[in-house]
Amino acid sequence: MTEPRTSRVPFPLLLLAGLFAVVCLVAIAYRPDRPVATIEPGSSSGQAFVVQIIRPRMGLPLGGILPPRFFGQQAHLGFDSTSAGARIGTVGSRRLEFGADDWDLAIVLDGEGRVSPETRVVFELVFEERRRKVRCGPADPAIGTFSMTTLPEAGELSGSFDIELARCEDADTGAPIGWPPQPLVLHGSFDRLPPDTDGERR
Repeated sequence: MTEPRTSRVPFPLLLLAGLFAVVCLVAIAYRPDRPVATIEPGSSSGQAFVVQIIRPRMGLPLGGILPPRFFGQQAHLGFDSTSAGARIGTVGSRRLEFGADDWDLAIVLDGEGRVSPETRVVFELVFEERRRKVRCGPADPAIGTFSMTTLPEAGELSGSFDIELARCEDADTGAPIGWPPQPLVLHGSFDRLPPDTDGERR
C-alpha cells in the first residue's frame, strides 16, 4: 500500500509570496498622497496656514512602494506658518500669497471666486538626480476648489483649497520638465488671516 503524496510549495515561491505580502503592507501603510489635516476655522491662536504638494504615486520612485527618502527625496513636500522664512503676502478676495524658504505660492481667483490659471507655486525638487527649482500651475481652465469665510468675531479670514497642478516647468528657463505623469494636487488651509485691503489693488 502506497502512502498518499503530499504536495509541498517550493521554498522560493513561499519566499516570493512573503515578500509580496510585505510590499503590499508597506504600500498600504505608506501614503505619500494622504493630505494633511485641514485647519478648522477659528481654531488657531493666531495667523496660521499649511500648504502641501500631494504627488501621485506614479510620480514617485517605484510607484511609492518605498518611502522616497530611500532615493534621496523628501517624503512630503510642503510648508506651513512655522517653517523657516514663513511669510504671508497679499490676503484678499482675488489673491492669496504664502511663502517660506524655497517656497513661493500665489493663489489667484477670477471675478467669480474661481481658481484662475494664473495660480502658481514655486518650490525646489529633486528631479532627474539633481535639485531643481520648479514652477507649477493649473490647467486652463483650472480644476480645483477654493473656499474662504470671514470669522464674525474678528473679521479675519479662514479657508481651504485643493487645486490640480497640471503643468510644471523649470523656474529658471521656463522649459517644461515632463513631470509629473499625473497632476499634482495643491492642498492647504489657513486661519485668522487679516484682510489686506492694499493687496486688492496689486
